[in-house]
Order: sequence, then C-alpha cells, then structure tokens
Amino acid sequence: MSSELLMIEQRPGGADAAPWILDRHGRRMQGRDDGRRSAELRGGLLTHARVRPADAAVSDETLEQIVGRLHERDYIQALRRVSFEEPTLLPQWAPPGLPADSPVWAGVVTTAFEGVRTAVAAAQLIVAGARFAYAVCRPPGHHAGPAWMGGYCYLNTAAAAAQALCDGGVRPVAILDLDFHFPTGTSAVLARMDDVSLHSLHASTLENVPWHAVPEREHERFVDFAEAPDADTYLRALGESIETIRRSAAALVLSLGYDTVGGDPHGSWSFAPEIFARVGGLLASCGLPVCVVQEGGYALDSLAACSHAFASGLLDAGGAT
Repeated sequence: MSSELLMIEQRPGGADAAPWILDRHGRRMQGRDDGRRSAELRGGLLTHARVRPADAAVSDETLEQIVGRLHERDYIQALRRVSFEEPTLLPQWAPPGLPADSPVWAGVVTTAFEGVRTAVAAAQLIVAGARFAYAVCRPPGHHAGPAWMGGYCYLNTAAAAAQALCDGGVRPVAILDLDFHFPTGTSAVLARMDDVSLHSLHASTLENVPWHAVPEREHERFVDFAEAPDADTYLRALGESIETIRRSAAALVLSLGYDTVGGDPHGSWSFAPEIFARVGGLLASCGLPVCVVQEGGYALDSLAACSHAFASGLLDAGGAT
C-alpha cells in the first residue's frame, strides 16, 4: 500500500493576524503570522496526489488535559482570562531573561488553543496507525515555555503532540526541530517530560534568540550553525540526527519551520524550497512514524513550494508500507 500524508487543518476561529511583533531591539515590525500562511501551506501540500485532508477531532477535555500538563496553571488561567481585543504586551509572561515581544489579545488566545488541538489530532492519527500526519497549525509553538510566550508562540504545539503520542502508548518520542530559531520553549517544557528527547538544527543562538549559548541537557542534541550552512552540510548534520533518533525513538515529532529559505523576513539563510524534498526523503528513510507540527515560515511566495517539496520527498521516498 502506498504511503499517504494525512493533513489536519486547523478549525476556524480566533485571530487571523498578528498585527505586529517587536524585534530584538524593541522596535515594532509587521506581524507575519496570519491565515495566508496556512492557505499557502495547505495549497502546496494538496498538489501532491497522496496528501489527504483529515479532521481535527479532539475533545475540549483532552485539549485541556494536555495543555495543563505542559504549562503552569497560573499561565493557562491568565490566557483564558484575556478578553481584550487590543493587542497588548504582557511582560510578566516574557521568556526568562528576554523582553516581551509578542502581543496578546482574545483572538490570538483562541487561535493558539486551536493550534494545539490540531497538533494533538495529528498525533492521535499516528497512534491510530498512520505513518505520516501533518498539522497545518498556527501560531507556531516552539518558543512557548511552561509559563511564557514569545516569537508568535503562546502554547507549545510540538510538546502537545509528543504528549499525545506518549498518552497513546507510542514512546519514546523524539522531537526534531528544523526551524531557523532555537526552540527555547520546547527545551524548557521537555525538561519536565519523560520519554521525550529533543534534537534541533538552528542558527547560532549568539546572534538569534535567546542571544547566548545554549548548553545541551540530557536527552538533547543541538547543531548550532554560526554561519549559514550550505545545503549539503545541513543535510549531513540532519542525517546524523535522524540516525540517532531512528535508533532510540518509536515516533518522531517534526517541528517544521520553513524560515530557512531565502527571503524569509525572520531568517537570514538562503535555502531553496527544494531542500525540503531532501529533508522529507531523509525522514521517510528512517522508517519511523512522523507527526509534523508547523512552526515558522513567513515568506508567503515560497511556502507552497516548500510544503509541496516536503510532501514529495516524504511520500516518494517513503515507498510502500
């Protein structure tokens, strides 16, 4: 039977756009996380004949249980109490040692919870026997820690997917983060979780958030690129991480950012979208179930090409199952 990729679309509701975000110098810049991203990603995926839409059928009870295990109670309650519609910074929920950069308002809170629901739905499809599932969710989540937000991220979607896999008896789980930025929140959340490891390939943390070197903890493996790598160097490092994961995990959660492509407003590398076909091929060759959770990627004119290339590499290299 040919492999297929089940695509889970996020339910409508909440905010369509983050109107602004602060850069590392505290200056407002145009927000880039909006519904156009999802539309471009969805369009690129669906151009592959073996991508099939699936439903995000996760109950509110399950959603609350998983979120409550990842994030501190006071933080979740504070988000649930947000009723104002004017985007507002809440410095008390900034990442440790970093300034607040992402505004909060009622609409974005709703969207963030629906993003988690989408990621959990993808994980539950893996538990049910699917080999590949892709959560087209927003906003991204990998900068959201136990009690903080940042970088468009309010709740940690990748950790939620990993928790859902573990709850379903699929463990141990590895999270592989391929976003341009270091997954500050995911690292902190996973420090409290059993049976989940973190692997990340990212741009230098000395030049990007969190602006200092990040040491590896137990069950973490980081590849930090001080300069933009060429495609072969990056893919060689990725292959090494995937081989480590293949030997140690029962399933893989892919925090997939497309902000490594040329022209991304939040990145500085210059990969072509076609690199994601090779990324998908490497993942397929490891033989593990893969649950994809969407992270960054803000170059709207490249996103469809990126997601199509990824699906093609994953499915065409995946062969028969």
